[in-house]
Amino acid sequence: MLKILLKTIIFLVVVFIVGEVVLRYQFGFCQAPLYIADPDYEYIYAPNQEVVRFGNTIRTNELSMRSEPVLPTDTTVILLTGDSVVLGGSLTDQDSLASTMLEKRLTRTLRRRVRVLNIAAGSWGPDNVAAYLKKHGLFNADLICLVASSHDAHDNMTHENMVGVDTNLPDKQYTLAWEELWKRYLFPRYVQEHVVGTNYFAPRVDTTLLSGIRKEGDGFNPGFAQLAAMARQQGIPFFIYLHPEISEIEFGNYNGQGREIIRYAEQDSVRLIKELDLGITVNYFRKNDVVHYNSGGQIFMANKLYPLFLEYLQPAN
Repeated sequence: MLKILLKTIIFLVVVFIVGEVVLRYQFGFCQAPLYIADPDYEYIYAPNQEVVRFGNTIRTNELSMRSEPVLPTDTTVILLTGDSVVLGGSLTDQDSLASTMLEKRLTRTLRRRVRVLNIAAGSWGPDNVAAYLKKHGLFNADLICLVASSHDAHDNMTHENMVGVDTNLPDKQYTLAWEELWKRYLFPRYVQEHVVGTNYFAPRVDTTLLSGIRKEGDGFNPGFAQLAAMARQQGIPFFIYLHPEISEIEFGNYNGQGREIIRYAEQDSVRLIKELDLGITVNYFRKNDVVHYNSGGQIFMANKLYPLFLEYLQPAN
């Protein structure tokens, strides 16, 4: 009996150690990109990070952009702004981001250094973007592009303190990979829902097929008008790239919130590009995801933005 107990203990210790190593070095546990809170724009990736998570490299510069450092010598600058669609998150490698691909391609085409700065965070609305630019400036931008989705119409800032509270916004690494696996994935998915009776991953918004993601902020998001006004004041071209959710692709049109954004753009004379008109399909979305691109989707967006960016950067003939 004692021998069996000893063997069992040894077996469990070996499984624990091997599992810890595999989770850390194969999957990137304890290497999550970290966040910082901000009084103006709520939260963002912490600056100056480089981690490998789920096989993907995530880097941030000194201003928390998912871009290379901003230099005084940067003379041609595009601001690609938005939420997790632009940011990519842990499931998108740095080199697979539309911003990275566009920066390299435009630099080759124009034969001068072109920066496409990735200014975004998960669940940011346009007001978060506007607050970030008010705080840090416009980086002598030649063009500002806001990638928005229909739910951004009412995705207004609440300034609720979530960094370090919401497990999706960690401010420090877990000590053990097993601990992270349990707290971020196993417990919320398989214990909290079925045993405790609540589902951590249940959406906080209505995600029915016809309406898509809905966020019920008070009034139309002021960030749209703020960004347009900032751009006009500085003489910088600005346009909105309206990215649909899967429900809208299947329906063939933007939902009511998307149409609010379209009406705003028409009334404020802001150029708006409807991705639904550009051939977007559900094949460009991650599996079991209603809004985020897979790697092919990042390429799709880069290919569609490339001629639009060139239109503003190339001198008229």
